[in-house]
Formats: sequence, structure tokens, C-alpha cells
Amino acid sequence: MADRQNRADYRLTLEGKSLGPGGTPALPEFAAALMEKFSPRLVSLTLTEKRDGEADRLDIVLDDSDGQLEIPQAGQVLSLQLGWAWGADVEPGLVDKGRFKVDEAEWEGAPDRITIRARSADFAASFDRRREKPHVARKLGEIIREIASAQSLTAIVDPDLAAEHLPVIDQDELSDAALLRILGRRFDAAATVKDGKLIFMPIGEARSASGRSLGSSTITRRDGDSFRYRRGERGQFGGVEARWHDRAKGQRSTVEIGAGGDKPPKRLKRTYGSEETARRAARSASRKMDRAKAEFSINLALGRPELFPEKPLTLAGFKPEIDAQDWLIGECRHTLSGSGGLVSELTLEAK
Repeated sequence: MADRQNRADYRLTLEGKSLGPGGTPALPEFAAALMEKFSPRLVSLTLTEKRDGEADRLDIVLDDSDGQLEIPQAGQVLSLQLGWAWGADVEPGLVDKGRFKVDEAEWEGAPDRITIRARSADFAASFDRRREKPHVARKLGEIIREIASAQSLTAIVDPDLAAEHLPVIDQDELSDAALLRILGRRFDAAATVKDGKLIFMPIGEARSASGRSLGSSTITRRDGDSFRYRRGERGQFGGVEARWHDRAKGQRSTVEIGAGGDKPPKRLKRTYGSEETARRAARSASRKMDRAKAEFSINLALGRPELFPEKPLTLAGFKPEIDAQDWLIGECRHTLSGSGGLVSELTLEAK
């Protein structure tokens, strides 16, 4: 009888050619023999998933001790699915983690190994190419859709964000990726690229590539083998204050969000062109301060490849204040070993 311990599974292809088992038979007795035939090449595989307009990263180390592997060429496409083959503590099945373009490959020895570094295939090289383009009197949705079109992507933008008016924003020697990060910080939104879609949503209100809301998942204390919680006060500030130029009165005016109590408000450095933009900036800064009040990280001994950034999470079995908090995934790192282990490292922030 084959080993009934939890065993990870994966399907990895390079330009359609299989580099990993995947689709293993349901019975471990047959699956074990198949995985032993194909898996020894895999030394390690690490997938890092981020948000804020940053590309997902895939790092793979393969055993080439027999010298039969070819060194992948830059630009070749890898496809990855991660999951579990079998086990009493896991749910068997594979999760599609997307397509990745090879950035670079390295061959070293001894022992002979090939290391492949790739990033999300939806991030074309032009995403990082600097451009000089002024955006004057435009709506945010128009800018996001223009970026998406330039990268051969389809834009999905929150309707309220899409309607936001920007008097002027200079794309002065900025790449589209950098501009997305700037817009994300200004509007407290996250840009993600998945399945040919550029998704721009308020942080905490992310959507799938099909536009559907993301359901919450639960992690219990027994799911992890280590964790860390950091709680900070909201800070030395009791709210946020933003100034704007009131042309009608010929003076600067102020709006405050969340002000009150004994602590002074945080004053934003910039003077805004209208009360509306000042209020929006103050509200965005206030939400960021709220999210920064608590951080949580956890290592899952039994990886959860179905988890990804911006997905809401509920924690259970920790301190009451931790369990009562709504959480968002900020970053995921899934690591698969050649021995059949799969772990997930999650960084969370307060929602």
C-alpha cells in the first residue's frame, strides 16, 4: 500500500510540454508510481503573489543531473497548477495559478540544476517601459482603460472609482505599472492583473477576473505551524486633515476625516484643488491608517493554493481580538518541494 500521507501535486508545462505530473490518478497506489517517475526533477517551486500592480513571480529549480533538460529561453510561457494529490488532511485537486513568461534561466553545477525565474504572462515588458504622457481633465476610468488597452488587457474598474475626476496627472518618465501604483495609493485601491484582465478596485472590495465579489475563507490556529501578530495604535493622530484651495474665497480651507479625541489629526502635505479631491485624499489616508493598526502573518504547513492577495479572511482559534478582526491577504508565497510538501506563507492586514 502506498504512503497515505498528504502529498502535494502540480501540473507544470513549458510551451505546452509537461514538466510535472499533474492529474494523478485518484488511487494513491497508482499515483505514487507516476509521481516517482516524473517528480524527481523538481527540487523546489515558489510562487509569490502580490497586488498593487506588481507581477506575480515564479521561481523553479529543476534537477538536471542527467543533462537531459534544455535551458528555457526568455519569453517562453509556463503554465502552473498547484494542489494536493491525496491525504487525510487536505482536499485533493489542482488550482490554476496562471501563466508566466520566463525572464531568465540559469544552469549551474555540480550538482547540475536549472533555475527558472518567470513572472505573470499578463505583464508585458511594456508595462515597465517609461512613458511621458500628460493626463488632463480626465476620469480615472478612462486612464485605467487606456492602460489596459495599451497592454492588450480588458479593464474592470469599480464604477465609483471610474467616475473620479482628475484635473491633471503627469505620467512623467513613469511606466504604466508605476502609474497604477500611484493611482492606487491616491484612491486607496489595488490594481491586479489576472487572466487578461486589469482589475482596479478599492482595497478590501476586490473582484475575480470575471468581476464577481471574492468570498471569505477561514484559517484556524491548527492550520498553521507558526504565526505572528502585531498590534499598533492608530498612531499619534486622531484623524486626517487635508487642505484645499478655495478659489471663491481666495483662501485655503480644510476638511477633516475621523478627527476627534485628544490626538491631533494628521495633516496631508499637499494642497488640493477642490474640496472633493481633498476629502477623497483624507478618506483614503484614514483607511490606510486603519489597516496599519494590525498585521498578521502565518505559515501554513498544509498549503492553501486557492488563497491569493486581496481575498478576505477570517481567523479562528487565536486571541479574541484577532478572531474578531476582518482580514485581507496582502501577499502569498506558495512553496512546493520535490519531496511532495506544499506550504503557504500569508501576510495579512486589517480590513
